[in-house]
Amino acid sequence: MVAAVVLSSAQKVFTFLLGHLEPVTRPEVALACQLSRPTVFSAMARLEHLQLVQEVGQRSGMLGRSASLYEVRTGAALVAGVDIGGSNLRVALGDARGRVLAETRQATSASGGPSVVGQAAALVKALREGTAGAALTGAAVSVPGVVAADGSTVHYAWNIGQPEPYDFRTPLETDLGAPVVLDNNVNLAALGEQWQGAARHLETFAVIAVGAGVGAGIVHEGQLLRGAHGGAGEVAFLPSNRGHRPSTASPDEAGGLVLLHEARARKGWHGHTPPTSVEELFSRAAAGEEPAMELVEEESQRIAAIAASICAIVDPETVILTGGVGANTVLVARVNELIGDLAPFPPAVIRSALGERASLVGALAVAVRTAQSDLITSIGDGTHTPVSTTAP
Repeated sequence: MVAAVVLSSAQKVFTFLLGHLEPVTRPEVALACQLSRPTVFSAMARLEHLQLVQEVGQRSGMLGRSASLYEVRTGAALVAGVDIGGSNLRVALGDARGRVLAETRQATSASGGPSVVGQAAALVKALREGTAGAALTGAAVSVPGVVAADGSTVHYAWNIGQPEPYDFRTPLETDLGAPVVLDNNVNLAALGEQWQGAARHLETFAVIAVGAGVGAGIVHEGQLLRGAHGGAGEVAFLPSNRGHRPSTASPDEAGGLVLLHEARARKGWHGHTPPTSVEELFSRAAAGEEPAMELVEEESQRIAAIAASICAIVDPETVILTGGVGANTVLVARVNELIGDLAPFPPAVIRSALGERASLVGALAVAVRTAQSDLITSIGDGTHTPVSTTAP
């Protein structure tokens, strides 16, 4: 019975410590957790034995004896967040509290699922070399497609050369030697904004990402909506007044690829030269070039119509725009104007606080939360074993 009390207290203490980036004393833990000091001392001793908590110094300068300071060991868990994007592949390593230990990115190999999986695994392994070879606890991976209910199969990842269904999770788990959680890139962008971005104080909101394509991550009453087939938020498939997409593997009508294609077909460009990038298109629109202004207005109307469609179903407090196209301040401002005439209860339309890192931050959030839950459970059921002393 005593052992069970210690384990329960150890879980409570460890949960408290996970939420603090600054070291704390045992009396401070006792006060915050509403536990007796002897109980906290026993719980901390157990956590130290499991190498989950460590003493990091002394607090002095006050009356009485100096108090020891404790915090969660960096090596208690090592997790990876991976964002597979159409242009860039990003990887971040984090500890059990979500602190980023290392981060890198490189151009994505858009030659199909097997190639991208191999690239992602190699990048994680390379980044791990700087963490003294610590074992990877788990990873969460952002993918540009629809993740099926099996948590492994990804559909419609056309912008990385994988239009056919492909199992991303199994080869990743094999290469990394750790559990992997997959989710759609915009879903994870929404979780990233919820964790560390513009949605930290929101309960119901939508993130609309407009880059090479367009998609949405929708959070309702604090919970991410995925749908029966993982397709919630796939707003590229909404009917539009411009007709349907030719096929599910076709580029999105509201994405940057189609926007530039339309630019090449327009007449009236200065020097008869259309823009070659989205940035250039918006710059030329700001300078008053007529075809660019028309295209930006049309794109704003398409995104506003997508936002209004979401509003009619989930009634979000705020719509957050992100992506290479969506984060443009001119687009954000214009969509914010247009939504007033389209939605029954117009939400605020704002720009992402995390920008191009939103999906990576969301992936890291999932990996960290999974690792924390596993650690707390293992302390409670007695299955946790001390971590390797080689971990940082």
